Amino acid sequence: MHQDIIDNWYETFFQGINCEIWQKAIPPEITNQEVDFLLSELNSKQGDHILDIPCGYGRHSIELARRGLLVTGIDISETFIQSLKNTIDNEGLKIQAIQADLLKIDLKEKFQGAICLGNSFGYFKFEHMKIFVKTVSASLEPGARFIINSGMIAESILSNFLHYSRDKSYTFGNITMEVSNYYNTSDSFMISNLLYTKNGSKEEHAFKHYVFTMGEVKRLLQSFGLLTIAIYGSTDKSEFKLGDQQVYIVAEKE
Repeated sequence: MHQDIIDNWYETFFQGINCEIWQKAIPPEITNQEVDFLLSELNSKQGDHILDIPCGYGRHSIELARRGLLVTGIDISETFIQSLKNTIDNEGLKIQAIQADLLKIDLKEKFQGAICLGNSFGYFKFEHMKIFVKTVSASLEPGARFIINSGMIAESILSNFLHYSRDKSYTFGNITMEVSNYYNTSDSFMISNLLYTKNGSKEEHAFKHYVFTMGEVKRLLQSFGLLTIAIYGSTDKSEFKLGDQQVYIVAEKE
């Protein structure tokens, strides 16, 4: 018997050690590779305004701004947004950092591109995903592109679930993270249970991620005027295939 998790788990999850671990987990070279990819696929030019939603602690926002773009980064986590604001102040970057619920924010500006990277596409059930995609689409100028990255698309996660179902342990600096995953077959979501050990102290956390097929994602995007024009299996732009652990989806506003 596996305990369920409330759908709005993300409202309180991203604080403390849950934020610290992700700031340590991704090496700078991965961020640079992803930003190289983003710039080529967004068709961005100096001064374009890009929406990063959710932005986390801003690893993509920061690098995009360093390369001459204007960025608006939005995240629900006070911890992440404060970290991003500190970097903005220290480097004088052209980033607007906003703490907000992605399902409630009213975006007044128009953007020349938008990104949603790092598995966050799927934090919401389908009815709420429609709100999220509608919000992003409405903020984009015609011809602007929306790029989504995820390792949780059904064609990725389910074909590899024997791997994901085995307990894993990772160490980042002074933090060890033990992970166990459970997949709910009736409602198509995965629950990840996390046990952190830091300096001898332990913390337990859990999160839920809804799993959608590639076809469902494409139809969702299309329903809000976003036409999928490319699906890659990595930032080197290889074709996405069944079992690839990451997908990069490029959609264009009609």
